[in-house]
Amino acid sequence: MAKSKRFLERQQRMIDVAQGRIPDRVPICGLIETYALSYSGIPLKEAATSISKNVHAHAKIYDDIYYDCAYIASLAHAWEIGWTLGSDMFFISDDGFTEQHKEYAPMVPEDYDALAKDPIQFILNEFVPRKYSKLDATNEEQKKAFLSALIPFFKFAGAMVYGGYVFQKQDTPIVMGGAGQMPLDFLFDYLRGFKGTVGDLRRHKDKVKAATEALLPYSIDLSHMTNLMMGGFAGGPVWLVKNLVNAIILRNDFEFTTFPWVFNPAHMPSFMIPKQLEEFYWPGYKAVVEHIHAHGGHLLTVLEGEWGREKLEILRDLPDNSVTFVVENDDPKLVKEILSNNSIMAGLPLELLRNGTREECIAAAKKMVDELAPGGRFIFCTGDKVLLSASDAKAENIRAVNEFVHGYGLYY
Repeated sequence: MAKSKRFLERQQRMIDVAQGRIPDRVPICGLIETYALSYSGIPLKEAATSISKNVHAHAKIYDDIYYDCAYIASLAHAWEIGWTLGSDMFFISDDGFTEQHKEYAPMVPEDYDALAKDPIQFILNEFVPRKYSKLDATNEEQKKAFLSALIPFFKFAGAMVYGGYVFQKQDTPIVMGGAGQMPLDFLFDYLRGFKGTVGDLRRHKDKVKAATEALLPYSIDLSHMTNLMMGGFAGGPVWLVKNLVNAIILRNDFEFTTFPWVFNPAHMPSFMIPKQLEEFYWPGYKAVVEHIHAHGGHLLTVLEGEWGREKLEILRDLPDNSVTFVVENDDPKLVKEILSNNSIMAGLPLELLRNGTREECIAAAKKMVDELAPGGRFIFCTGDKVLLSASDAKAENIRAVNEFVHGYGLYY
């Protein structure tokens, strides 16, 4: 399907910001996950089991409220696969719409040597059966469970493809075009969890370093495969076939999409002191960023929690125009000042969007545009956190703010 002029203009605004050029106006990006379901009135369980409901539930808010681009076009996690394989790691809130997550990280310290020796073998043969009860079984039962998960997998992948079609039809580019899971975040999010990883940084320093070094090639391969899945619609059939062959068969250089971008939620750094960040997180993060940038891509990193000046300073050494940083609890002016060779995405506090008046929200948006738009390298987003619950923000405040920024944030 050919891209419309309006779609291409919106996409170009995002690319211009990422490349350090000043666009015609401040672009507006929706950082929306399951908030979209409550807005459209489609419960999460229905969205998770239907490609059509999944995509149209996410599309409605972008049809009703002005945005230049959307964070994602469908559910970010493969709910039905987890249910099929016996995992309840993700669960639905009592409201029926909001996604929640509980930690289950069954790796123990004694596993570090096996992980560092061969991450893929350890994850597939040891870790996954612990995480998914249906795979902790005989070979025959494992085969049955695997086959039963194929349809949910194709539905999950199908929602991404259909989402690309629907959102392109309504002239809304999708910003997420892959996952950049950093080595230490992978250990933190899936393998050892919060308590285990934080303790291991003190008690098993060398083993953590060996494990993250071993996980680095996996992180890079994951960015390739997810860019193929999530960026394939935008890249087009020629790009898709060429990179599919390169990534899987020839093992040649992978060419990332210029847009959409590879998404990376930086979970671990807000729980680390600057010295730990530089020692354990930075080497893997820098390597992934440099790889993606060198191969034509761009990273969208969420600065989860509060980083502070000292930790932000560590990121100064990244290549120019390689990352757009989504700001949560840090001062956006400070982030833009320190990381001036890259771009930022920032929005209003959710508390204001939830409890403030229309006039208060517009006044805060004006102040933010006045402070952050000069010189470019700024994307306005829905709020300072990803929207999950209906109570996160009033839709009328979002609509008023976006309409204001769209009209006020002109460069020429």
